[in-house]
Amino acid sequence: MPYYVRAFCTSNDIPTLSTIFQYASSKGIDLYVDEQHGLVDVNSSDWSQVEISYKKGKSPLVVECNRYDGTQECLARVEPLEFIEKIGSPGFSLTKRRVIKHLKNTQFIISSQLLNDINDDGYNANGTFLTYFVEHCGGMIQADNEGFYDGETLILKVH
Repeated sequence: MPYYVRAFCTSNDIPTLSTIFQYASSKGIDLYVDEQHGLVDVNSSDWSQVEISYKKGKSPLVVECNRYDGTQECLARVEPLEFIEKIGSPGFSLTKRRVIKHLKNTQFIISSQLLNDINDDGYNANGTFLTYFVEHCGGMIQADNEGFYDGETLILKVH
């Protein structure tokens, strides 16, 4: 069963893949688009789906960028609303209020599908890839069957 990790981003500016790859390289992680997994212009910010390789012989990270297009039907609106429903009423919880506010202000979502043969190198590669969005695009990380994170700290469990 696929496992997803997402970055809910409040910025309007989507980076190029080459910018993210340079960031990852500065952290000691080599990310690239292998030609066998399709061609994409890594110098354009107009990407929507890409398979990102991190190690030869391993399945790539399957990454999607879903942008808010002004409609309520787009995934960048539907998915945050689904999580808000799962979170429920915030009551007096400042953490729930913070996460809900962030979800309501989401402009794009980066979702990484981690395939079955992922190893520690893949988790590190995906973590570095998504950290770029936290540091540069107002991203908040959510992991399936875990919840929402502030850095490496789980701040709100959501199953």
